[in-house]
Amino acid sequence: MIDLSIKFKQISLVCMLGASLAGCGGSDSDSNSQNNSATEEATVSRTVSALVQTATGTALEGAEISIAGQTLKTEANGEIISTVRIPQSAKSVIVTFKKAGFITQSVELKVEDLAQLTANLLPVKQTLTVAKIEDEQVIQAAFMNAQISIPANAFVIEGTTQVATGQVTVEFTPWDITGSDLNAMPANGVAVDAQGNPALLISAGMITATFTNSAGQKLQLKQGVSADIQMDLPLTSINNQAMTVGTSIPMWYFDPKTGKWKEEGTPGTVISSVTSPTGLAVHATVTHFSTWNWDFKFENPGEVNVKCKSAATYVPCHITAKVELKDGSGLTKTSSIPAEGVDIVNMPTEGTIYWTAKDTTGTLIGSVTSQLPGDKNVVIDLGTPATSNKVSCTLKNGTPVACSGKFTTTVNGDEKNAEFTAPEEGVNVLTGLKSSNNTLVWLAYSAITLEGDQWVRYRGSKVSGPKADVKIVLDDKEVVAADKGLSFYIQCIYETAHPDLVGKPCNVNVSVGTNDFGQETELRFTVPFNEKKLVRLPNQFAGFERLEEGKITNLRVTGSMLQGTFCGYANGTEGFKRDDPQQFVVYLFNNGTPSDNPEYFCQMPT
Repeated sequence: MIDLSIKFKQISLVCMLGASLAGCGGSDSDSNSQNNSATEEATVSRTVSALVQTATGTALEGAEISIAGQTLKTEANGEIISTVRIPQSAKSVIVTFKKAGFITQSVELKVEDLAQLTANLLPVKQTLTVAKIEDEQVIQAAFMNAQISIPANAFVIEGTTQVATGQVTVEFTPWDITGSDLNAMPANGVAVDAQGNPALLISAGMITATFTNSAGQKLQLKQGVSADIQMDLPLTSINNQAMTVGTSIPMWYFDPKTGKWKEEGTPGTVISSVTSPTGLAVHATVTHFSTWNWDFKFENPGEVNVKCKSAATYVPCHITAKVELKDGSGLTKTSSIPAEGVDIVNMPTEGTIYWTAKDTTGTLIGSVTSQLPGDKNVVIDLGTPATSNKVSCTLKNGTPVACSGKFTTTVNGDEKNAEFTAPEEGVNVLTGLKSSNNTLVWLAYSAITLEGDQWVRYRGSKVSGPKADVKIVLDDKEVVAADKGLSFYIQCIYETAHPDLVGKPCNVNVSVGTNDFGQETELRFTVPFNEKKLVRLPNQFAGFERLEEGKITNLRVTGSMLQGTFCGYANGTEGFKRDDPQQFVVYLFNNGTPSDNPEYFCQMPT
């Protein structure tokens, strides 16, 4: 492997950043195949030291680490030291990290790299219930305008051909590529491209979705069936490549069986979005559900050496390196490194790296910021945390709940803050912030839940000292979004059979007029030619004003195919009920030649 690699000083071997997450090293004498009997293979004992944290760097007690059929559980500081038995012939194993309420990760490790490993886990952001999974529908997240569009009878019980029906629980997590979410990037972005070559990824957007029926059975898309996914794009440049409408982005999914990302299917596309701060979103069509990623390959010639020091001694440690490029995009890697340090290659030639680290006990911490191209040698000093708090959250009635948030304090006259994530049982939050006034102000939020037709969360605050237990009561209800986006069907057809159109996308423009906004809002969708597809407007477009269901005054639909060679429009409307979705049929006509602006042309039919 050549991407974002680590070169251990004592050996000439090169491996991916995160020796413990991507695996490096060669085989030893214990890896030769040997059997005790015809049915049972001999095993060898391996000592494992591990640290599991949240994406915000707080320790996770009770996280499960599965190795070769054996399960370890982390202790209060998120760490565990134990032994496991590995088949003597094994050169590598799949290690899985999981905890209820968090997105499960896995990674392929070489056996000799089990000695020291680490992982950061991201909490599931939203859990919702679908009443009838067999219906065609659009499943909308409460943030980032993330959505999943599925056709009717799309799912089967995983591993069978039995069509899934009835109520289904969906765990839906859009990843924010501008925040701490990427600290939990599965497998450090280690991937295999469509040609079977190793690669390292930089993300333009990521969605995790799992579907579970009332019997606890996992669901998957039926063979031959696809779904559409999309989410707002918060950046206009990724790895210094400009993002514009029509930009193509390769699609990758995370394979938990191999612990790697795999390139698959048709590339995703950048589309326009009125809800995005950049005016852009990413869209793709997928054939199964896992964690899907819009990604570019990341290949750079930079190199940085990193070590951890406690007092005057270099020590082994667990690091998280958040790399921020000049355009604001970035990637994050986690790794366990030896006392002698590592050379990290495939780093950018320009950018900022925010390093955080803990020792192998999870009790000593450190952080440092470095700049490229200047800082080629980084030393992270580890010491006793300046703040150490056991943090937990409850609802007003005393029910323990998972929460996340931040705390602020004053350091040398400046306000500083740190993020945290706490499961139901609470968490130890450690930081190096040396508060000038010995006061910490905490703000916490519950997960988002659906109450009626509103997505809500509960929040609370607390003031504490730097070493006190913190119990935050979440008694303030906050409406995050309304679950009201108007849905309707769109179909693009041509008067006669036309082989050039079969299997091609019809680019649809929906013009939505409201008195609120004072002008029409243009929304873009893609539907397959000649197929009836359900689309859903963003939540602010709930329904029609004259029917007292929203603020829409009028709505009309146009479509184009093959760069405007074919254009058409549907009759507009000034109202239909939310529970009686209308179908808009776009009748295409042959314009004869492509258009520079087919959407505009289609609004002016002859």
